[in-house]
Amino acid sequence: GGGGPRLVHCFAEIKAEGAAPGAGFDERLTAASAAAVAESGVLPSQLSWISFSLGRCVDLPLRLSALPYSDRDSPAGACVDIKRRLPQHSAFLVAYVGSAADAWAVARTAHRSKLDGIDLNADPAVVSAELAEWLHARGMRLAVWVWKAPAENDVQEVWEHMDRCGVDYFTSNLPFGLRRWDTERGSLGP
Repeated sequence: GGGGPRLVHCFAEIKAEGAAPGAGFDERLTAASAAAVAESGVLPSQLSWISFSLGRCVDLPLRLSALPYSDRDSPAGACVDIKRRLPQHSAFLVAYVGSAADAWAVARTAHRSKLDGIDLNADPAVVSAELAEWLHARGMRLAVWVWKAPAENDVQEVWEHMDRCGVDYFTSNLPFGLRRWDTERGSLGP
């Protein structure tokens, strides 16, 4: 115990794509999500949105066929739509990337789309300090995620690489192990 109330920040993933490639998404899902957040009074400091779906770019023409990740088949999606509905909440574009070039393409796409950051697979071959610095210089954040447990990318060596690179958020299947590692280094807050 001790201290004041503990602040919690959650990431909510919107899985709003249709069952078939190119089916788009049902805007009622993002509308219902936005309404529930507004009704419940969840603060922007408590919740960020993530989605593999870039979204409908209202003012932004985008060549979806050039995208290196799952959104290439979708003419519309959830990430930009939820950002439009709840502009004060953060929205991150999630992507599985196989190369550093793809990671940079996702970062540039998120920046052009006026999103708050990206959320990539935790792979030391694709996440670099230069990428984190580029995002941070534009007021954006970098998050990473791991595979389903047991995950080969949810280990101390990967945590250390991501920390050295300046990753802002690390999604882990091993919260107690990650917290113990971070506490031993003296960097994790209350």
